[in-house]
Amino acid sequence: MRKKIFFYYLILVVTGVSIMAFFMTKEAHNLYQNELEEKLIYSTKLIGWELLQNGREDEEVDYNRAAHEYAKILTGDNINTTITATRITFIDYEGNVLGESEADYRLMENHKDRKEIREAIEKGSGMDIRSSGTLKSKFLYIARSLPELGVVTRMAVPMIQVEKIDWDILKYSIVVFLAGIIITSLLAWRFSHILLKPIDALAMAMDEVSQGDYSTRVRYTKNDEFKALSDGFNDMAQKLEVSVVELKDKNAKVELILDNMINGIIAVDYNSRIILINSVACEMFDIESVKHALETNFIENIRNNQLNLMINETMTDDVTLVKEINMSVPEERVFRVYSSPIRASSGSVDKLGVIISIHDITKIKKLEQIKTEFVSNVTHELKTPLTSIRGFVETLRNGAINKLEVANQFLEIIDVEAERLYVLINDILQLSEIETMPKDVQIDDYLLKPIVEEVLSIVDEVARKKNITIEIEIPEELGIKANKNRIKQMMINLLDNAVKYNVDNGSIRIKAFHSKDGIVISVRDTGIGIAKEHLDRIFERFYRVDKGRSRDIGGTGLGLSIVKHIVNLYDGHIQVDSEPDRGTEFIVSLPDKCLFEEES
Repeated sequence: MRKKIFFYYLILVVTGVSIMAFFMTKEAHNLYQNELEEKLIYSTKLIGWELLQNGREDEEVDYNRAAHEYAKILTGDNINTTITATRITFIDYEGNVLGESEADYRLMENHKDRKEIREAIEKGSGMDIRSSGTLKSKFLYIARSLPELGVVTRMAVPMIQVEKIDWDILKYSIVVFLAGIIITSLLAWRFSHILLKPIDALAMAMDEVSQGDYSTRVRYTKNDEFKALSDGFNDMAQKLEVSVVELKDKNAKVELILDNMINGIIAVDYNSRIILINSVACEMFDIESVKHALETNFIENIRNNQLNLMINETMTDDVTLVKEINMSVPEERVFRVYSSPIRASSGSVDKLGVIISIHDITKIKKLEQIKTEFVSNVTHELKTPLTSIRGFVETLRNGAINKLEVANQFLEIIDVEAERLYVLINDILQLSEIETMPKDVQIDDYLLKPIVEEVLSIVDEVARKKNITIEIEIPEELGIKANKNRIKQMMINLLDNAVKYNVDNGSIRIKAFHSKDGIVISVRDTGIGIAKEHLDRIFERFYRVDKGRSRDIGGTGLGLSIVKHIVNLYDGHIQVDSEPDRGTEFIVSLPDKCLFEEES
């Protein structure tokens, strides 16, 4: 741009200077030539007047002598120095040369056909510019007739004077032209710099704005058109900055809301391209990232025929749909999907796409299934002892009560079944209590080893019957901050299982220590173990690896579920390591907040 302005400005000025120089040279040439013509005309008048005076006094005029004398006078006249080498010629009306100041008039040809002579005879005066055949030079000829004498006075001046002046003017014009180009170049450069400086500043500011720097402003103090332009740009940049900040703030809020929703949100346009998706939806469908999914085809990212058909139906029929969809990517899950058409504005008929809200109801479905199984299991567990009790009561009523030995046997069985009912109901109540508690109460500081020893006294009799040895590896000073009854209940269930499912002459090792994350409690036995396929479900209510054997040894199927909920109550976690016929180890990890160190 700068080069163009410089080039155009230079051409403009050079053209102007050239035109001016041309017309000035032409005008100077014309002025000098006109001045010369006027002087020659005036001189011819004077010569004519002199000749007339002499013609009255003398009867005959010597024109050749007069030509030399007048030429000498005019050439030596200081007033007429510009017409030096003036040539004077006298010609009669027949064209005969009567006298000549520069050549022998007798040898000269007839001049009647000369333009200036012909015009002088016809009009009284004449003029011509041509080369002289006699002197071989270009001359300006001025002729004037003297009717009284029948003579034409002609004066001629060589054009070399005019040509010299033309050349001098040309030289000066060239010098002025070159000086003008140099000065014009400097002025053009300066002018382009001054003109483009605010434009460059504006262009730089626009570039910065295009790169995201909306705080850029143009500083311009002069009060001209650029001032209005810079003020307009600054006003636009300020409004744009405010708009972008507001837009970013709105987008950030929308993204924050979307990313913190528990439901997946996906919006697709009319070509099934994803225009909006949150991180929850990406996680649901195992998509790499939000950025990776945007502007890609929905089918490329989520390959589910039910979902695709649902979107197409929403677009085609312009209806809101609700469906439950099962998917196995990345794992088996159940989604409740809501799809609604997106319109350009409220009441508009233009459909822009579809928005999908996805609710993961896998846990709800699982809870419903667990609830169903729980009711079924509770019903079954309660029904079995009640059926036995009712059967034996009926038998006693039918006369068995009169047989003392049989009656005592039946009453013993009824007592066992009633005990089973009591334990089952008690476990159900305990589990329900723990589940409904947001956090445990009656928390205090206790040493862990005495609690474990107290639990051992409860299971010690059964352990002795099976000749099971129990080892304790718990530091005396290791304390726990918790509800003593909860920890005791957890240890009872773990140790009860370790004894019940252990082999005769087996062993149990109870170990606890302070880890970097809190407290770790381990209960390891040498019992029958658990197969790998059962490990993920042993903490479910009423789940039994060997249902027949569990009932035989008095298990309710709720012990490990209670343990799991107690551990969760303290924000801990439990893991199990087991193999069939090689024993089982339960490892409970409780956080630092459950740690208590007794002062020494």
